[in-house]
Amino acid sequence: MSKESLPNQILIVGDTVQEMKQISELIHQRILSPAISMVNSEKAETQIITLKFDILILIAKSLNSNLESLITVSNTKKVIPVILISDDTSLSYFQSKNAIHTKNQIIDYLPKDELNSLLLFKSILYVMELNRQHIKYKTLQKSYRDLFRMNPLPMWIYDLELLQFFQVNEAAISKYGYSRAEYMRMTLKDIRPPEDVIKLEKAVDFVKKHKKLFSDRIYRHQKKDGSIIYVELVSNFIHVDKVKYGLVMANDITESLNYIQAIETQNSTLQEITFNYSHIIRAPLANMMGILNLVKEMDLNSAESTELLEHLFTSCKQLDEKIAEVVEKSVSYALPDSADLFRWSDVG
Repeated sequence: MSKESLPNQILIVGDTVQEMKQISELIHQRILSPAISMVNSEKAETQIITLKFDILILIAKSLNSNLESLITVSNTKKVIPVILISDDTSLSYFQSKNAIHTKNQIIDYLPKDELNSLLLFKSILYVMELNRQHIKYKTLQKSYRDLFRMNPLPMWIYDLELLQFFQVNEAAISKYGYSRAEYMRMTLKDIRPPEDVIKLEKAVDFVKKHKKLFSDRIYRHQKKDGSIIYVELVSNFIHVDKVKYGLVMANDITESLNYIQAIETQNSTLQEITFNYSHIIRAPLANMMGILNLVKEMDLNSAESTELLEHLFTSCKQLDEKIAEVVEKSVSYALPDSADLFRWSDVG
C-alpha cells in the first residue's frame, strides 16, 4: 500500500498514551513520515497555545467543558481543523453542515468503534480541504470588504424593507457629511429632497421586483449641509449573514452636468451671435459689392467715381467694425482650453 506525503503537522490529544499511540499508528499506515505530537488532555490547554500544528485530533469520551475549551483554544490564532474521535454518538452532530461548526471552526466526528486507517486518512484529507476552502473564502471576503471600505465612490448597504442604512463606506461619510453613527439612525429617505421620496420608493420597488441591478437613471441627493447633488446609482443585492440587503454605489456627476449645461448655453449664445451678426455684416458687404460693380463701368478719374470710392471705403470700415464686434462677443463666450477639458473629463 503506497503512502501519501503530507506536510501538515498533527497534534493528538487524549487521556492515555496508549490510545494516542493507536491513533498515531493508524496515521503512519497511510501517511509517509507524518509530523505528529502527542499531548495528555489534562495538560493540553496550556501546551496547545505554544505548539505549532495544522490539525488537531481529539480523543474524547463525551462532550464536556474541557473538550469545548480545547477546541476554542486551538482556534485562538487561526482556524485549526479538528477531528473528534469518540464513542459518544451525541457528538456526531458535529458532522452536520459540512463539519463547519460555530465560530468558524472546522470539526469532523469519527466513531471510535468504527475507526480504521482509511477512515482516519479520509477525515484528515477532508478537514484539510475544508480548511483550504475556508481560508479562500475568508480571503475573498476580506477583499470584498476592502473593496467596499476603500472604494473612492460612496457606497452603502441598506435594509430592503425599512430602507435603513446597514453599512456605509468612508467615501459616503466624506461626500455627504454625515458621521457613521448618524447614518445608522437614518434611512435612504434622509438623503433625498422631500419631493423626491416617491421617486426613491419606486426605484427600490423596481429593484425588489426585477431582482437585478439598475444604473440607467440620475437621482438627486441632499447632503447634510442641505446642498443638492446629482448622482448616477448602481444597485444590486447582497447577502450578509444570509439576510438579503441592497448594495448601492453613487457617482456624483453634478459638476459634469453643470459643465454640459454651460457648454450648451455657450453653444446657444454663439449660434445667436452668428445669426444676428450675419445679417449685420451682409449690409456693408452688399454695399461694397454694388459699388465695385459700378466702378468697373466708370472712368476712375471722374468726380462720380471718386464719390463711389469714398462710399466703398466707408463700407469697408463698417465691415471691419462689425467683424471686430463679432470677434469680441465670441471670445467672451469661448469654451475652456484643453487643460480645463481634461480636468472636467476626470470628474467623478
